[in-house]
Amino acid sequence: MAQLEPLSCELEKQRSEYVQLLRAGQLSPYALPAVAAAVEEAVLSRAWARTRNHYETVGGRIYVLSVEGTHRRIKVGTAGGVGSRIATHLNEYHANGHGLVDAWISNQLLDARSHETGLHKILRTLFHQPSYRREEYPDGDFDRVCELVAMVDAKYGLTEDQVQFHEWERQKQARAGEDELLRWVEHQIGEASGDTGSS
Repeated sequence: MAQLEPLSCELEKQRSEYVQLLRAGQLSPYALPAVAAAVEEAVLSRAWARTRNHYETVGGRIYVLSVEGTHRRIKVGTAGGVGSRIATHLNEYHANGHGLVDAWISNQLLDARSHETGLHKILRTLFHQPSYRREEYPDGDFDRVCELVAMVDAKYGLTEDQVQFHEWERQKQARAGEDELLRWVEHQIGEASGDTGSS
């Protein structure tokens, strides 16, 4: 698979237990068992561990989620703030008796949205996608989807140096905008007080 460390035997056992609960529809959205938190935290930690950095200010990331419930599906999406996007998905899944059983997160990509669009074109040729659930594939193969995303990540994922450079550029542009605003405000104050700056 695409660079994910294996889960410990204990976590694999907990994940199997969690999947059985989810498939049986025995999960209350208001009282998730401890195994749910343990499994979801472990798979998300493992997904983040394979990335080069955790910055969320440059570009975006593609994520792959394996979701179980009375029916299973693979979710592929993109976001600039992947952590908060996944948290939103988890709230929705839990409210409907579903849970996260595996995850994969790419490194930062400058044009994550267009890469995701291209991936969905490929995935729709490989897997069925219901028209009412965009970005989800009920018959998707998690490992295969991760391999495809890993190819995009390997070719276009930003290195640590590239991320730092783009972050520096972003901050420099923000400072330039602040300087321009400050000059404009000073000019307006000068005009209001009758000081045109030419004495």
